[in-house]
Amino acid sequence: MKKILSLLLFVAVSFVGCKEKNQFNYPLETLYGTWQFKQVKFSPSEDYQTWLLTATYATFYSDGTYTGRGYFGNGKGTYETKGDDIITYVQGEEYATYTVLSLTGSRAELKMSMPGSSTNIWLICEKQN
Repeated sequence: MKKILSLLLFVAVSFVGCKEKNQFNYPLETLYGTWQFKQVKFSPSEDYQTWLLTATYATFYSDGTYTGRGYFGNGKGTYETKGDDIITYVQGEEYATYTVLSLTGSRAELKMSMPGSSTNIWLICEKQN
């Protein structure tokens, strides 16, 4: 009986430990919906400037999929959340990581990075729906 209780405790601790490791630091419901890029800067010390490029949107769905359209192209893929990061994938390959600096029901401040690039872009996004 003691061995069974120890095994159950081990399984429970392992499950909780894995869940906490991959947990998003914000309510997922806040992420779901369509976000439009509104402002941009290219270093942390700059001031934000109005996004003047092609209107750009990302829509995150509760099933782990997303769509994007605008400056970075039109397409769809999947995403996962870990800590402060939203990691997007297109055809199974990592496309971009958005590190959340702040996230509310209608506004997000993000740092965007792409695999293979040392350049980051900081964004202010507003929820459209």
